[in-house]
Amino acid sequence: MHISLSTACLYHFPLRRTLALAAEAGYDGVELVMGPEVWVRGAGHVASLSRECGLQVFAVHQALLFGSPWGRDAGRMVEALHTALELGCPRVVIHGPEAYRWAEPVAQRWLRILEECQKRTMGSATRLALENPGNRRKVLGQPELLENFARRYDLDITFDACHAGDQLIPAYRLLRGRMANLHFSDLKPSFRHHCWPRLAYSLYVEHQMPGEGHLPLGELVAQIAADGYPGPISMEIGPLTLRSWSPGALRRRLAQALEYVRAATPQTSPGARAHPAPDPRRPAAAQKRV
Repeated sequence: MHISLSTACLYHFPLRRTLALAAEAGYDGVELVMGPEVWVRGAGHVASLSRECGLQVFAVHQALLFGSPWGRDAGRMVEALHTALELGCPRVVIHGPEAYRWAEPVAQRWLRILEECQKRTMGSATRLALENPGNRRKVLGQPELLENFARRYDLDITFDACHAGDQLIPAYRLLRGRMANLHFSDLKPSFRHHCWPRLAYSLYVEHQMPGEGHLPLGELVAQIAADGYPGPISMEIGPLTLRSWSPGALRRRLAQALEYVRAATPQTSPGARAHPAPDPRRPAAAQKRV
């Protein structure tokens, strides 16, 4: 399986340094998260750095910030798709609407932009991969709702292990038929999500080193290997957890996360596949809105 490093792990670093660290640790590529450096220097800069470091850009993730030069909220989806098409990248990681009911204006606008983005992918090898949210009260917060929506709109799924939480294995089994990307990190036991400020929860509870939380990540790796999932597995570990302030510790932690996946991957016979992963090259189909 291909293993990549999300540039969100070191969002405060220059891209050149992040990609160099990923290559040094032995990662196959990166998941590019949109941000100021990409906005200013463009997709050509990213392509040049990835060639220089010998890495593949497996996915482009919409900006983590609430807004971008392309607009707020759903505008980030358009921006990420534009960059992915320029790079010839096979998948774009998008988030669902920040809404609790489909009747909300923000949800309706998100749907309209989603349909426009789907049309733009036609004739290309790029597909949209909708990420499961951590808040299960949102319109796409339940795995069953997410799977139904992705099937209706012919979307792939980015499966985030942290967001699945205690339902990790059941949620994976439900969503694996459309999974085209896996965000991989551990989760510490905590009080309920709403007791934490969102940023603090993300830094101190979610996105922990594999094996340092309570999620059955080893079981997950064994299952996706048995299912024939080819990757990417995208490490999405927080900068505090990686100890990014210490060059030596950072290098060790990046290598440790990679080794965790390799050690958990069983040896399987070639061609063994119970549930084939979705082909990111299949054309997107126009679908009806919900």
